[in-house]
Amino acid sequence: MSRLLGKALPASGTPRLLAVSWLVNTIGGGLYLPTSSLYFTRVVGLPVAKVGIGLTVAGLVALTGAVPIGNLADRYGPRRVFAVVLAVQCAAMLCFTAVRSFPAFLACAMVFTLADQGSNAARGALVAAAGEGAERVRLRACLRVVTNLGMGAGAVLAALAIQADGAAWYTVLLAVNAATFLGAAVPLRWLPPDTGRRGGTGEPQAPPVSRRQVLRDARYVCTTALSGVLNLQLQVISFAVPLWVVDHTSAPRAMVSVIVVVNAVMVVLFQMRASRGVEDDGRAAALCRRAGVALLAACAVAACTGGSGTAATVGLLLAFAVLLTLGELWTSAGGFGLSFQLAPESTHGQYQGFFSLGKGSSQAMAPSLLAALCLGSHPTAGWLALGGLFAVAGLLMPVAVRRVPGAQPAVAPPRPGTPHDLPQRTH
Repeated sequence: MSRLLGKALPASGTPRLLAVSWLVNTIGGGLYLPTSSLYFTRVVGLPVAKVGIGLTVAGLVALTGAVPIGNLADRYGPRRVFAVVLAVQCAAMLCFTAVRSFPAFLACAMVFTLADQGSNAARGALVAAAGEGAERVRLRACLRVVTNLGMGAGAVLAALAIQADGAAWYTVLLAVNAATFLGAAVPLRWLPPDTGRRGGTGEPQAPPVSRRQVLRDARYVCTTALSGVLNLQLQVISFAVPLWVVDHTSAPRAMVSVIVVVNAVMVVLFQMRASRGVEDDGRAAALCRRAGVALLAACAVAACTGGSGTAATVGLLLAFAVLLTLGELWTSAGGFGLSFQLAPESTHGQYQGFFSLGKGSSQAMAPSLLAALCLGSHPTAGWLALGGLFAVAGLLMPVAVRRVPGAQPAVAPPRPGTPHDLPQRTH
């Protein structure tokens, strides 16, 4: 693990501090994601349908905060905004440990997802401030690798709780996850005070722009929506997989964590390679198309696991994990490139906040959608329908990037390091 981490960490300074913060935060995520749906159904005692509805409502409420919090990051600096939302996430996670009713669950979920939506906007602005052009994509890919190192480490520990299947284990994991949000805020102390701010000390003020500029950028809106559909795959592994494996297959419960670990290891090994050249819009869009096909194949394999014997089910679930992760690698890489390259320089907080709406929308819709399709009365057809949705979104992404007109950048000079200014860089 330490050897992989050494290769994944970016250079010292701001990139390295961001990586440490990401690592601490995502260790908690690795504890939480494989166990959260089991906690809410087994410990809190909520039906799967109610958990799905509650998370959907919370996600929809959180969407209203993405662009406003992004604007706050542009105005006050993403470091400060990120620290605040981490503290809110810590408090909300601690409150989850005391939840025993649907109204309390819904209230905590709304606060947590709103803060999570804000953290996506602030983190995107921090990355944008740390480099230019291909450097941003490389840093974002490095942080994706670090994220999966943390997720993998957390998932290994979560496997103990899943196998024991006890209320105390699940509750302790939530409390540990809450502590990781505070731990993730500690490295932010050493970031420059004006990191990510426009017009800070010694810098000219950027021209004022509309707080709704991104809404007039049709191409960015379209790519955000399609990226959101592809990012449903994140909720497949966090929401659907634990309940599917435990309740609908003959595989051992530990396969939930095995799938998460396979996912994490593959991202650590291949995310940097998958992200090469995505500063080119066409390549980034093509990777999204490839992701849609891989996710279709993953869903088709999952549809075959419900009625198989134990050995066959384990093999199919491993194949599912590989295909799902390939889809994730290409979705993430394409999204890195498009989210930065199509955004004007002076409004990364606003644009990254809006781009996070794609993932936020998928988080909001996924629990109810996945519960109905993959965990309902006709799961085989549901898995295939989900795969078809992924394929359509992937096929449409190149069309949106090439044929939908985009808004003019708020700052006239083009960014250095884009494919139109410099030869394509490889890593």
